[in-house]
Amino acid sequence: MGTEVRGETQVNPVVVAEPAAVPVLAAVSGPSAGRAFAVTRATTTVGRHSTNDLVIDDPRVSGTHLELTRAGDRIRVRDLESTNGTWMNGYRVFDVEIGPGVELTVGDSVLRVQADAEATVPAAPDNESFGPLVGRSPAMRELFATLERIAPKELTVLIQGETGTGKEEVARAIHAASVRARGPFIVIDATSLPETLAESLLFGHERGAFTGAHERRIGFFEAARGGTVFIDEIGELPALIQAKFLRVLERREVTRVGGNGPIPIDVRVVAATNRDLRNAIDKERFREDLYFRLAQVRVFVPPLRQRASDVPLICAKLLARAGSDAMLDVDALEYLSSMPWPGNVRELNNVLLRASALAQGGVIRRSDVAGEGEGFRGTPDERKPLDLSGTFGDAKERAIERFERAYLALLMKRCQGNLSAAARQADVARHHFRDLLKKRGLYGVSLDDE
Repeated sequence: MGTEVRGETQVNPVVVAEPAAVPVLAAVSGPSAGRAFAVTRATTTVGRHSTNDLVIDDPRVSGTHLELTRAGDRIRVRDLESTNGTWMNGYRVFDVEIGPGVELTVGDSVLRVQADAEATVPAAPDNESFGPLVGRSPAMRELFATLERIAPKELTVLIQGETGTGKEEVARAIHAASVRARGPFIVIDATSLPETLAESLLFGHERGAFTGAHERRIGFFEAARGGTVFIDEIGELPALIQAKFLRVLERREVTRVGGNGPIPIDVRVVAATNRDLRNAIDKERFREDLYFRLAQVRVFVPPLRQRASDVPLICAKLLARAGSDAMLDVDALEYLSSMPWPGNVRELNNVLLRASALAQGGVIRRSDVAGEGEGFRGTPDERKPLDLSGTFGDAKERAIERFERAYLALLMKRCQGNLSAAARQADVARHHFRDLLKKRGLYGVSLDDE
């Protein structure tokens, strides 16, 4: 796509840079031809569902088809696992940065990037934190400004973001800044709710309501009276529970299993998901009416790879929270800022905890975080690129051997050679852990077999 150079205009002896044009995504053909959206916010979406920033009324376009991230006068476009894909010049694309004049095909529609010199990008808010959350990237400062506005209000909030981005931390920060801060904060993980007991756990049950119900039990919503209920991975709620949950939100009352009448509740609901529920609605896996009831306010927590400027602040916060006084040197910080972090902040936290435990002299160096320290990732041969030659089975066995040696060596070093402690941390039976050490040649040499 080439490199674009912004022009300059000379006025007397002063050189003034031309203001960056705002990128606009416009539908130039298809059912929604003529619609356009100026990408002035850090992150926006395109799709068929009415809650998108740019709505494309095309039956071959997914509920949420694209995510747009502004990059100066260009747009980074990420396909959100759409059914029919995103195409550019005849090739299917998944994550691409494009500038003015470039066209994308989604469904039966063509979208073109245009530049609007008249539009302006709102100045990013100054705040670099919200409660325990930190970040200086434009996307995070936009998020903090939104959270400040909505936290005091009795609005239901839907938090979207990849796994590990800190959605629960956002929910806790909303609760702490709300009028319900003195009330309980109850977390419900929808992925771990047994379908047969979900209704009882959420709404409670009366004695004798079913086999094993030996006494009355209040549900999560009653227990959260005066506080906040946070439902993680809301998209995993069973269909029957979705219908009952919608009634709870609308009527602000629950009926216990086996109960005779409704019980008023006084809670605020914050929900989170790592996938876009608008596509789940398309596939009839999630109720659209429940989505609108949940998403009175919808906020998006960007992945860490899209906000490298936040890494230094986050590292300092995570180390302080862990009670570590270790310091990151410049090379280590630059390396951490350059990583893609598929596991987001959760993965970064794990790396920092490991590195701070191994750091010498209280300084975390690049070798500590990049796995190049002595004994951190095995021998020099094991630090070479993976050998993917031969059959699938042979290549897989070599990869497993490298992983096991690196993992076992690191864990034994962290546990100072204590085999029992290492086995507990690995959640592996002690005798099996010892067999793994023997298999990889790490047992009985310099390790303390307690």
